Amino acid sequence: MPVLYLILLLTSYLFYILYEPAFSFYLFGFLLLTPVVLFIMTFYTARKTAVTIASKHNAASRSSKMPLVLMVQNRSHLPGANLLIEIEYYNTLDGQVNRMKINTPVYPNETHYLTMHISCVHYGTIRVNIKKCRLYDMLRLFRIKLRYPKYEQAARESSFIIMPDHVMLENNIANYTDMGLETDEYSKHSKGDDPSEIFDIHEYIEGDKINRIHWKLSAKQGKTMVKDYSLPISNSIILMVDLCMVSDKKDILYSYDTIIEAVVSISNHLIEYETPHKAVWYDVKRGGLVSLNITDEESHRMLINMLLRASLYNDSDLSLSSYINESDRYKCGHLMYFSASYSENVTELMNDSDLAFKYSYMIAAGSRTDTSGLYDEFAQIVPIYPGRVGESIQDICL
Repeated sequence: MPVLYLILLLTSYLFYILYEPAFSFYLFGFLLLTPVVLFIMTFYTARKTAVTIASKHNAASRSSKMPLVLMVQNRSHLPGANLLIEIEYYNTLDGQVNRMKINTPVYPNETHYLTMHISCVHYGTIRVNIKKCRLYDMLRLFRIKLRYPKYEQAARESSFIIMPDHVMLENNIANYTDMGLETDEYSKHSKGDDPSEIFDIHEYIEGDKINRIHWKLSAKQGKTMVKDYSLPISNSIILMVDLCMVSDKKDILYSYDTIIEAVVSISNHLIEYETPHKAVWYDVKRGGLVSLNITDEESHRMLINMLLRASLYNDSDLSLSSYINESDRYKCGHLMYFSASYSENVTELMNDSDLAFKYSYMIAAGSRTDTSGLYDEFAQIVPIYPGRVGESIQDICL
């Protein structure tokens, strides 16, 4: 278009100097003033136009496409011929930036919405921001950048989490309550044999034990009442996640996806069977160990959000060494250690520190990871294959 305009301007100038009538003068003057008028109109419209992210979604699955809604608002009485919007998005784990461009007209005194879809291959937090917005005039002679006050900058940015796929598990869950593990938690749905906590009181029925009769209450109510004792439950299973991912490893994010999917699936399976447990990992942003007790669906969702927002690092065994140095750590029934690679030092440290009765070394087996010859005298080595988490761990008793 700029070239076409220059041709028209040159032609009108030649027409003006070759012909005397006033029409040639007015034509040349009109074409000469056109850029000035277009610049003023475009500049004014650009100052009255704003583009913000109007999406309300904050989570999506890896297999779905995330809708991203942009709101284009023009508060002027003039239209805009072409608005170029450049969107930038990336996964915070690898920082690989993806860009897309959108062209749209801007209508006077109107707000309209544009919807596009973003898909991601890996789990994690996706950051989206409006990188550039430029308004062009109808001849594309000028482009004016849309400017925003600092307080409106947040409206041009957004983030959402790619949630792990749900994997159904059928693994058996061992009972570690007879191993002397300390606990202050009791089941809200099942009765047990711990006399220190009463689960329920009911009227005597045939088969109830005589030593569980509540004599004082029976005397008050005039009928025999029997106590049901509570079932103690403890965080006897620890899911320890090592987020050490060597940066030059080709399939680093596939190993990360496998670990996250395995941890979340096992945690969800334990919650379904009312088995409290603990998740532990090192967060480099916080500069310390994160320890989360998971007792219900709410704390399970918190685990997913916190784990997916944690950053990767290159220092090996940070989770384990930090946990060993914790003053309030306790011995658990089963410690499951999730890592992208195998280290003989890991299970030796676990065993020397007497962290658990049972150890499982869960290794994300990528395309370049060979676990066939691995053997560990302290821990059961379990390779977890991408896309086959349930199949990989189906023989493990939790």
